[in-house]
Amino acid sequence: MGNKRKRPISREMGERILKLFESEPEWKPTEIPWESILGLGLVRKEDTLAIWISGSYSNPQLAQVENAIAGIDVLAIETNPKLEKNEPRGNAYHYILQKISDENFPFILYGPLEEGAIISHWYNYKDLDVYLKHRK
Repeated sequence: MGNKRKRPISREMGERILKLFESEPEWKPTEIPWESILGLGLVRKEDTLAIWISGSYSNPQLAQVENAIAGIDVLAIETNPKLEKNEPRGNAYHYILQKISDENFPFILYGPLEEGAIISHWYNYKDLDVYLKHRK
């Protein structure tokens, strides 16, 4: 996974994240509003197009770390693409929520990662169709 940034997450914050997908089938991507994850310090708030989350508390996965219980994709608009490098207008950042056995901080948030999202880190608008099929 390369240089993975990780932060301990409090029980309250972790439980708030878990509630975002508890009514959905396991690991079904669900679009959520930015306000629902305030306090996590996710990247590029002002450039965010959408945030998608999926997970399962009862069925953790091996998603770059053991006991991954959620994945969060932040889809941002690149306001200064490097046109000389043919850089697309979109950047996708992926986060992983892991459950650990710590009394005070029972979750760890990894990210932002440039891999692991449903689409590639650099995406074009047509690539967003993969998320649209999950919209309610």
